[in-house]
Amino acid sequence: IEYEEKGQTGMNSRDQIAESLKWKLTDIYATEELWEADYAAAQALVADFPAHAGKLSASADALYAALCDDSSIWQLVERVYTYTHLHKDEDNGNTKYQGMTDRALQLYVSAQAASSFLDPEILTIPEEKLLAWASEERFARFRFRIADVDRRRAHTLSTEEERLLAMAQEPLSGADNIFTMLTDVDLDYGTVVNESGEEVKLTHGSYNMFIVSPDRRVRKDAYETFYKAYRGMKNTLNATYSTSVKGDVFQARAHKFEGALESALHGNGVPVAVYEQLIEAVHESLPVLKKYLNIRKRVMKVDQLEMYDLYVPITPDVDDDMSYEEAKALVKEALKPLGAEYQTLLEKAYTEGWIDVYETPGKTSGAFCAETYGVHPYVLLNFQGKTDDAFTLGHELGHAMHSHYSAESQPFETSHYRILAAEVASTVNETLMTHHLLKGETDRVKRAYYITQFLESFRTTCFRQTMFAEFEMKAHRMAENGEPLTVDSLSEMYRALNELYYDGAHVDDNIALEWMRIPHFYNAFYVYQYATGLCSAVKLADDILHANAVERYTNFLRSGGSDYPIEELKAAGVDLTKKESILESLRVFAQYVDELDALMQ
Repeated sequence: IEYEEKGQTGMNSRDQIAESLKWKLTDIYATEELWEADYAAAQALVADFPAHAGKLSASADALYAALCDDSSIWQLVERVYTYTHLHKDEDNGNTKYQGMTDRALQLYVSAQAASSFLDPEILTIPEEKLLAWASEERFARFRFRIADVDRRRAHTLSTEEERLLAMAQEPLSGADNIFTMLTDVDLDYGTVVNESGEEVKLTHGSYNMFIVSPDRRVRKDAYETFYKAYRGMKNTLNATYSTSVKGDVFQARAHKFEGALESALHGNGVPVAVYEQLIEAVHESLPVLKKYLNIRKRVMKVDQLEMYDLYVPITPDVDDDMSYEEAKALVKEALKPLGAEYQTLLEKAYTEGWIDVYETPGKTSGAFCAETYGVHPYVLLNFQGKTDDAFTLGHELGHAMHSHYSAESQPFETSHYRILAAEVASTVNETLMTHHLLKGETDRVKRAYYITQFLESFRTTCFRQTMFAEFEMKAHRMAENGEPLTVDSLSEMYRALNELYYDGAHVDDNIALEWMRIPHFYNAFYVYQYATGLCSAVKLADDILHANAVERYTNFLRSGGSDYPIEELKAAGVDLTKKESILESLRVFAQYVDELDALMQ
């Protein structure tokens, strides 16, 4: 039954969806007896693994045996967990797969506990001896991991000290939980009168809808009401955030880092210069952002551009209806610059059970890509029949192809790419799709729509996230220098950053409190990766289109986790340690601003 033949509920049940439009989880396990067999095998390996403890330094054989068993455990755990979790994603109300997912999660936790001694014990092996063992041919697949563990040697404490710090992790991370409970559960955001004159409750979800309302009165009321709630809890939220910052500083100092930023970047092998160069490059491009804001102000015909005016669309909505077949064709056509092999893989994804296409009762919302070594990737969609859904398809297939190429080219131990590289391939696909749509589009309204979509993505992902990153850096350095983190000091600093980044808009007392509501701030120094990922992708897409860089790019996809993302991207043509790499992508932003300016005259 075709999806378009909907019943009275407006949504087909899962058994009414054609098999060709559903993913094929039997490619992971043909039967659930096989799943049970792997589950039991993983349990046995986990139970036996602690026997390796205390023996790693005895010989190269002992270390090799432990690493092999560890790898076997995690291959099984990944496969077992992915299978049952994807079944649960099909219908989250399915109690059978709820139970199986809980079992898989318990296995995951027990595997973590059983192998927790591994890295600390590797560091008890003298460095010269460890590296000599790692140079043996049989250690090839473990070599990067051993080198990565050895790199942390200077920042690893004694076993007892590390144990004490591990025991302190739960209370040290308590600020995040307090923030979540306060802002998602206990805080009352009040009510707003909507466009129809109805009084409705304000929540995180409804605020995101109100802030794009074409009715400026609704946007303003929602904005002011929302921040009134945060103002009423400002001292509690300040205490929560400052506690989180001080916890970061404590852990960095305990592990002998110069500061919290250095500590956070060390895990991915990212030099501090990358963080600082990103901020410098974005600062240099702020005049272009101001020009874009002035276009918005002109089109909206407002005397003063307010912060609640930044998200409302400034072009007519031309997100056309598009069938799934048309979306597949658009993605393939737009990604032709990536070469014939990539085209073949897209066709495999379409026809061989990689993608679960349509919304059904109980299905997990949104979209994602899941991977498990030795099996093709899986993409979950909730396709609604719009051009925007085609972009989602292209985005998730970017993840899928990155996972496929990595797994095809790397052993399990180096097949998983790190978070800094994770959004690059998906955003390359989106950028190529935008270029393709614009290449043949002569309608001024549609061109303006596509360009604005791209520019908004750039504004919120590059400029806004870089502003967040700068705030985090400044807040932590204040704490490291012994400066008090008060409501006033943090709000003044955040207000000054908004005045710098959003020159051309009115920065008011409400936006000065925005730092109080950003959940990512409780996972410090994470958000900069959104900006570097976007800038890397835009630069790579430009090189693919204009500099014959397809082979370089494909090699990046194949590199998986075989090196640090900075080095992998450098080989692909993006050196994030140099400001110029960021500036090149920001010049693409500037070109589109200029075109939008001409279109919207």
